[in-house]
Amino acid sequence: MPASRALCAAPRHVYAGMITNKTSQPVKCTIHYATGSNNTDESISVTLDAGGRACIPERDYQPSPEATFTCRKVVSRIEVQGDNKTYSLEQPFDGVTCPVTEWKFDINNDHILSTNPNIPISPTKIDNPIAAH
Repeated sequence: MPASRALCAAPRHVYAGMITNKTSQPVKCTIHYATGSNNTDESISVTLDAGGRACIPERDYQPSPEATFTCRKVVSRIEVQGDNKTYSLEQPFDGVTCPVTEWKFDINNDHILSTNPNIPISPTKIDNPIAAH
């Protein structure tokens, strides 16, 4: 008899990254962290000027007082307040397929975009094309 195989996917965790305000107004951004049990237990806030950006720092915790190791907290939610409106983005974040320590979030006028910083953006227009001769 063949052994049964359990399908197991890597956790889609974001531990740290960068957040950029792509709007024309300052916004207050709150990063919420959760422990392995998915309980939000820490948050940090920063005000980003128009076009501003900030690092999302990695956080860790000791799972018990007796533990001789630490675990990473997971970015569980990003909340944005600005111009009389509030919107948020919760994990799992689009595009995340495995645990990452570098992820990019762009704040737009009505949503937060989750993007992989290691995938180059394809240009949509070529200003100075080079022709092969």
